[in-house]
Amino acid sequence: MNLVDFISIASYLGAALAVGISSVGAGIGEGFIAANATRALMRQPKASDSLLRTMLIGQAITETGAIFSLVVAMLLLFGGMRDSNGGWQMVASLFAAGLVMGVGCVGTGLGIGYTGGQACKGIGRQPREAKLLTANMLIGQALSETSAVFALVVSILLLYSTSAGNSIAKSFAFLGAALSMGLGTFGPGLGIGVVAGKAIEAISKFPKQSPLLTRTMFVGAAVAESTSIYSLVVAFLLIFVS
Repeated sequence: MNLVDFISIASYLGAALAVGISSVGAGIGEGFIAANATRALMRQPKASDSLLRTMLIGQAITETGAIFSLVVAMLLLFGGMRDSNGGWQMVASLFAAGLVMGVGCVGTGLGIGYTGGQACKGIGRQPREAKLLTANMLIGQALSETSAVFALVVSILLLYSTSAGNSIAKSFAFLGAALSMGLGTFGPGLGIGVVAGKAIEAISKFPKQSPLLTRTMFVGAAVAESTSIYSLVVAFLLIFVS
């Protein structure tokens, strides 16, 4: 088996990891939204239109991480990334690109799904506040999605990095960047989703306090996001400086 075979294997494994791992968070998150929408519908059957709309919007946003991973997988399989002169650094960069995208979407999928589920639950409690709850759901899900966007940026950089060469140290630097950004998104992605979900739950109970609760959600999400920014900085250093 020559090096060209290893480059192809890295592309195949990277594509499989990207789609396979990311689907875990997305699938659980979408199921959580649907479960809470169904339960809310039993409580408020007259709010079926707003519940269905919120459920579908929430599920669509939860799906975005898996779509990012699908795009990366297609690039790995059909994007012409394989260069016979790439060396071991290309093997590492292709595998790492799929790994960071797959792992990087698990926490965000769970967090976004939790936020959407709490929005559906809140509509079941306060159907008259459906628009307010849906708006806050979208804000919270967008904040949680940021970590997956960071993972996508690192994945694209790994795909298109100047990776020709056989440096073992540089190869491990690429893998380190994938682990740094991939694992670094789990806590922030899930944590921000919990912050947003609890804020939405509070708004459904005390809608008049929504401005205060939304501001608190923003502050909490910003602090939780800081650790994924640290991971992004370290990933950049490993890719470009090491």
